[in-house]
Amino acid sequence: MLLHYGEFLGREINRICVPGFVVTFRRSASSRIDERAHGHSTPNLVLPLDPGYWSEADGFDESQPSQLVYTPAGLEHRDSMVRLAGRYLAISIDHFIVEEPLKGWRSPVALERPIASRLAHVLAARNMAGRLSALFVEDACLSIVAELRLQAARCAASRPRWLGQVVELCNGRLKELPSIAEIGATVGIHPVHLSRVFRNWYGFPLSRYILAQKTGRAAAALRAGTLSVAAVAAECGFSDQSHLCKAFKAVMRMTPTEYRALFS
Repeated sequence: MLLHYGEFLGREINRICVPGFVVTFRRSASSRIDERAHGHSTPNLVLPLDPGYWSEADGFDESQPSQLVYTPAGLEHRDSMVRLAGRYLAISIDHFIVEEPLKGWRSPVALERPIASRLAHVLAARNMAGRLSALFVEDACLSIVAELRLQAARCAASRPRWLGQVVELCNGRLKELPSIAEIGATVGIHPVHLSRVFRNWYGFPLSRYILAQKTGRAAAALRAGTLSVAAVAAECGFSDQSHLCKAFKAVMRMTPTEYRALFS
């Protein structure tokens, strides 16, 4: 099955088209893992917003709340929400936008660039709130592709093994994420050197990455809608509800209560 520019599996809720991109918000039409592979005529990105997404993408970790997945054009693959009516954001990318070294990728890839993930989540939240402008969408999508390009370029370089351990620690299922000093002690790297290498590699300070991981977990909990905001703050390692609100608004440009209302 070949899906064309702007087409994805599932039911489309809405879409916005800007030069080089088609951004759609969708719901899954099935509750199973795809047995039949499909492909897309153009490159695309998918951001699942509900639990239960499954993908063959390199680096994909289904235990994570929400990962942004890039799939090259024409590549047959399998992925599914495995939850009926699971919500996701999908971005079709015009061929002319994608340059080297992205064209060298031959498999779906889960993005590890924190800026790309944050922008995709903000796109999803603003879409739900009806606060998307064409200019913002175009700028956000171009920025995500720029982060994709950086990740592809980094793939050709040799990442220090300990840096992978740092990311695993930040992505682990911990109620409270460790401090930079604690991470450095665990991987055997001085925290100053750790912070410098992390920022050079990912273009993002480690402290902001840790905060982004906490915020991402809080967003997933808020979308589920089973806990109070105060309980979400405690569960995701924030000192209190006020700390969560301040961090969440800085990332998502809205309060946790406003965000949860979008997905209720």
